[in-house]
Amino acid sequence: MFFNLFKNDFMKFIPKTNNVLLVETNGCHGEVIGGYIKYFQDLGINTYVLVSKTIKKENPFARLNPDKLFYAKTKEFSKLLVSKYLNRYDHIIVCSSYNYTHHKPIIDAHPDLQKHPSVYYVHHNQSFIHDYYSNIPESHNIMLGKIVDKTGGGTSVYINPHLFGDYSVPKKSNETNFISVGGINPKRKNHTLLLDAIKKLHNQGYKFHVFIVGDGSLKHIDNDVKQHLTLLGHLNYDKMYDAVESAHFFLPLLDDKNPEHDRYIKTQVTGSAQLIYGFRKIPVIHKKFAKFYKFDDKNAVIYDDLASGMEKAILTTSKDYDKYIKHLDKTANDIKQESLNNLKDILNA
Repeated sequence: MFFNLFKNDFMKFIPKTNNVLLVETNGCHGEVIGGYIKYFQDLGINTYVLVSKTIKKENPFARLNPDKLFYAKTKEFSKLLVSKYLNRYDHIIVCSSYNYTHHKPIIDAHPDLQKHPSVYYVHHNQSFIHDYYSNIPESHNIMLGKIVDKTGGGTSVYINPHLFGDYSVPKKSNETNFISVGGINPKRKNHTLLLDAIKKLHNQGYKFHVFIVGDGSLKHIDNDVKQHLTLLGHLNYDKMYDAVESAHFFLPLLDDKNPEHDRYIKTQVTGSAQLIYGFRKIPVIHKKFAKFYKFDDKNAVIYDDLASGMEKAILTTSKDYDKYIKHLDKTANDIKQESLNNLKDILNA
């Protein structure tokens, strides 16, 4: 029943001219697609989206309006990403160049994509380029960050999507609200450092609260810490956007002493940066990671010690908070303009 409904939608659909199809076959990276939707719409290009059923359910487009949204089960993409349907579109953006279900690059899983003259691949790890896409022209390989491939195996174009739709910025209040988004996993973030910092700040009598969005749990939290901490668990994108929007500061929780976190400045980009740019959340970030994401003392709270960084955020006056927002807004808009210019260049190449 589902496939028949989908067949009537996608297989028989004839898009308007001057168009693009954005494709995501995985159940992740939904937050990335929105920025690309907005970039193409700003260029006056009719924008169509084909995603997995999982992503559609998670609702990453809650604040955006693609011209048409299609969705499919994982097993159905093999019947859809074929030339007779793909050729209806002027451009195709593959929003994840690797399929994590089949454990293979998209070009192997869906070979008809390579036959299209204007298909572009978004890579979430630099290794995918030199492992699988080194023969693809540079202008067809896209990265979310300016990552230099030191292996010489492939280069890419920088197009950073961080547009999620309309948002508001809260005023600085007496109680400072922090948020962190992402799974509770030491490979991704160091939540132990956060618990230690919360304990220190509690002992100093500060008024603040930390919200954590993501799967997982935290153990051995004492009562002093609990009163400052709310675990929101996994949220669909619309609820997560609401939670991010209401916070004052964002905690990426990257650990300078954890070699696994070095990948966030060497081979891939943390999704935290997209939310920071898109919702104008002032990051509280370790100095080791700040420069790569264009953060400095004007648009971010840079620290050596997390507790000291959070303390500085708490003590930030309303006037200084507004200054941070002003500079962060300029940073995000500069990245947007550079990305948009790069997108125009590759489409016109």
